Amino acid sequence: MSALEIRRSIPNIHLLAVFDTLKYLLRGGRIGKAKALLGSVLNVKPLLTLRDGELVPAGQARTRSRGIERLHDFVKGALNIQELAIVHSTTPDEAGSLRERISSVFDKRRIHLARLGPALGVHGGPGTLIVALRERVSSIRQEDELKAAQGEPSKRRISLPSLHIPKLRFSRP
Repeated sequence: MSALEIRRSIPNIHLLAVFDTLKYLLRGGRIGKAKALLGSVLNVKPLLTLRDGELVPAGQARTRSRGIERLHDFVKGALNIQELAIVHSTTPDEAGSLRERISSVFDKRRIHLARLGPALGVHGGPGTLIVALRERVSSIRQEDELKAAQGEPSKRRISLPSLHIPKLRFSRP
């Protein structure tokens, strides 16, 4: 894969992660003490996603099974999946059962299962479960990006938002 192809695929990579506890996110500085305390009292399972290279909240689930259901829904909502991976920290059985559920949407043989390494696992802690996927880039978009990389202008139409200018009324004295 060339550097151009890699750069082109970055916007098409999406992930959603569910964490079993907020303890390790607090220790890693990902969330504040107040959120960690409140989440622990309510037994909330946080969901995080990746946006512009940063982990951002994507919601929360009251139970672990609801969090895993959200991971399944995340995959069902994706279009033209090219690659799919399920990453777990300490729960290979849950990762395997999620793989079975996702196989109704995506070919089971093409779902990669992996264990989260210690460098990232220390921030998520035990029970972390991540679904990462890469969507296919449409051929029209690929051609436009290739031309842009080569310095050619794109002939693609863009639509601008409509402007609503308020009507001004002047009164005569």
